[in-house]
Amino acid sequence: MLFCQCFIGVGMVSALSSGEKAAIVDHCDSIKDNLKNVQKKDRQARVYLGRLYETIQNKLETPLTLRLVENYIPHNSLIENRDSFAERRIRFNEDYVFYQQALDELIATDCKSEPEKFYSVLTKVRDKRKIVNSDVTALRGLVTEQIKIVLGIKDKL
Repeated sequence: MLFCQCFIGVGMVSALSSGEKAAIVDHCDSIKDNLKNVQKKDRQARVYLGRLYETIQNKLETPLTLRLVENYIPHNSLIENRDSFAERRIRFNEDYVFYQQALDELIATDCKSEPEKFYSVLTKVRDKRKIVNSDVTALRGLVTEQIKIVLGIKDKL
C-alpha cells in the first residue's frame, strides 16, 4: 500500500481518558512532526498515482477502445471497465482533496491545548484516509480486470 499507515490507522476509543489526553499533550510535537511526514509522503504518493491513473486512462484505455471500434471489434466489457475506471479516478481525486483538507485541519489543531478536539479531528482523518485507500484498491482492481479483458481480446485475434 502506497499510503503510509503510521498511527493514523490505530483503533478508536469514544472518549479520551486523562492518561490519553496527557499522552497527546506530552507527545504533541512529535505527533505533529509525524503528521507532517505523513502529509509529505501522501502528497508524493498522490502525485505518482494521479499521473499513473491519467496515463492508464489517456494513453492506454482510450486509444485501445478507439482502435477496437475503428476495426469493428467492439468489446462492451472493455468500455464498461474504462468508464468505471474514469468514474473512480474522479472519486479518488475528490476523496483525496477531502482527506488532505482534514489532515491540514489536524495539523493546524493545537494538540497541547485541545487534545480532545485534536483526537476528534484525528478520527475524521482516519475515516477519510480509509476512503482514499478504498479508492486506490478499487482502481487497482479495475486495472487488473482491464488487463484480463485485453489479454482475452488478444487471444481471440
